[in-house]
Amino acid sequence: MNRRLVAATTLTVVLSGCSATTFDSSLQATTSTVVPATTLPVGTVEELLPLMVAEVKALSEKVAANQGDDQSATYIEQLWAAMRPEITSINTDLVPSFEFVVRRCRQAADRSRPADADRAYRNIQSLADSLLS
Repeated sequence: MNRRLVAATTLTVVLSGCSATTFDSSLQATTSTVVPATTLPVGTVEELLPLMVAEVKALSEKVAANQGDDQSATYIEQLWAAMRPEITSINTDLVPSFEFVVRRCRQAADRSRPADADRAYRNIQSLADSLLS
C-alpha cells in the first residue's frame, strides 16, 4: 500500500507542475525576420539579352561542375523578369519561347542536366539573333 501512496503522490505532483504555464513576455523575440530584397537588372532588351545569352551559354559547364548553377539559373530568371515587359510589347508571341528557355535553365540547375542548358542555349541564341539583328 505504501508503494501505491508514493506513486499516487508522485503522479499528483508531476501533473500539478504541468498544468500551469507562465509566459515571460520579456523573453519574446522583438526582431522581425528580414527578407532579402531582390533587385532586377535594369536595361533595355538590347543591353540585357546579350547578358542572358552569355549566362545561358555558361550554364552547361556550371551544371556539369555542380558549381554556381543555381545562382546562374536565378540570374537568368531575373534577366527575363527585367526584359519581359519590353519583349511583351515588341511581340507577345515571343514570350512562350523565352519562358521555355528560362524553365529549361532552371531544370538544368535543379536536376543537374547539362543537356537542358545546351538546349536552352540553342533556343536563346536563335531568339537573340532574331531580335538583335
